[in-house]
Amino acid sequence: MIYQGLFNILSLYLDNLEFFYNSLDLYFQDKIIPSLSIDLKGKKNLDLALDELRKVISKALREIGVKEIEVENKLSDPFLELNPEDYDRINSLNDLYQYKIAPIIYEIFLEELVHYIAESTASEIIINLKSKGFLNIEFMVDIKGLKSLFDENEDKKENLKKYIEIRDTFIKNLSENKRRIEVLEDLNNPKDKLQLLYLIYRIINFFHLQRRFDFSHIIEYIKNNVDDWLMTIPLVTLKNPDLYFCGLYLATNLKIPLDKEKIKNFLMELYEEAIDEFEAPLVEATDGLYYFLKSTNLMKIWLDDSQVDRLIETDTKFFEPNYLKNLETSQLVIILKIYNLVKRKATMEENITKIIAEIENRISSDGIAQYREGFISSEATYYVLFCRYMNQSLDNLQDYELLNTIVSRIYRNLELLEFTADMNYDLISELFYSFESLKLFNCIETKEMIILLANYLFPPKVVEKIESSSEIVKADAKFRHLKVDRITGETIY
Repeated sequence: MIYQGLFNILSLYLDNLEFFYNSLDLYFQDKIIPSLSIDLKGKKNLDLALDELRKVISKALREIGVKEIEVENKLSDPFLELNPEDYDRINSLNDLYQYKIAPIIYEIFLEELVHYIAESTASEIIINLKSKGFLNIEFMVDIKGLKSLFDENEDKKENLKKYIEIRDTFIKNLSENKRRIEVLEDLNNPKDKLQLLYLIYRIINFFHLQRRFDFSHIIEYIKNNVDDWLMTIPLVTLKNPDLYFCGLYLATNLKIPLDKEKIKNFLMELYEEAIDEFEAPLVEATDGLYYFLKSTNLMKIWLDDSQVDRLIETDTKFFEPNYLKNLETSQLVIILKIYNLVKRKATMEENITKIIAEIENRISSDGIAQYREGFISSEATYYVLFCRYMNQSLDNLQDYELLNTIVSRIYRNLELLEFTADMNYDLISELFYSFESLKLFNCIETKEMIILLANYLFPPKVVEKIESSSEIVKADAKFRHLKVDRITGETIY
């Protein structure tokens, strides 16, 4: 996800990228696919065909020089799983290639181009591509011209190198600790089991590496110990997610069947407890309410309007500046997010205006603080960025060095990261929100976000061309364009 913005910048800047796509298609689609003879009738045969095509493509990629671990990572992407729409629209091997394989291939080689531009040494893969005719003279002139611009702007070159090494550094860390992560499931305390694995799973999911990990232990635990994890905990925060939510999230994503009636009864009991315990759950138990509403959505349990109103009814005293200034920045955004989740009403607008005014007090040239006079936080940074996206107010962010702060904090936290039972929750949470912030910069395909990314990573001439472009995203950009849901913040594939 952290390359999508880079691909958009390349698409807007380079004039001959379409030739590159066509050359890749000619090689993989016209030379490799005809060698296969597979019956595509029926779901089972289509699944087998995709597996066979994946093997053939894997071999071809390695022959060109793509590293085996990179091939494995890309070809284990959940995007390659067939869904009901795929079964309806795919009727030939060419269809299978175009819909499922081609976007992954484009991304693999676009990433190689980015690495070639950022590195000072020659690239074996670029040399192989050139020798096989993938790169014509005009395209190589474009690439070498861009590479020269980076050579003249060492600070941008260094920024780009650090940025593109983030994913490789973290994936290497995950790979080296694969067994440690998997045995975390055998911890004694269910709280440690689920909260820690929830956070780790979210990051693994961010990099689309779920298929490379064995989650069988946690699947068995969730399935057979519902009474152990179907409980709430005190002092719920975004760094300390509610236990039952972690279980429901993992169960949903790992496709673990649950007793829906049992879950519904538990959530309705939680609802009554919140009404009885808090005068204003929206501000007094914001994070707990947020996890509750996310859980009802996960389980497709819908509250009626009167039930929702009882949860979010809040006296105006809670929105006075003296009260709001003591709340965390992320909590303020979560209140706004809850308003959007339950469909904001005219009566909420004054409260929303006051919250946004308070949030703006937390933004400075150094970053975004969790409190008015507090520390810079990756969690706060993510939620303020999302708030701006949610409210369609992404302008004026160019005045802040947010990307530099985010990248620096990722490297600092990666140095400290150890996958153990005693690992620091704050550390893994901060890493997660840093990655989520980068997702926003890459997957919110607006001109503001693309220019912000270009300003940080690319020389001025590239930025100037993008600023003068009438297009926001190139119409013929053939890589995947993941989106971010403006209400939930979830990735839309």
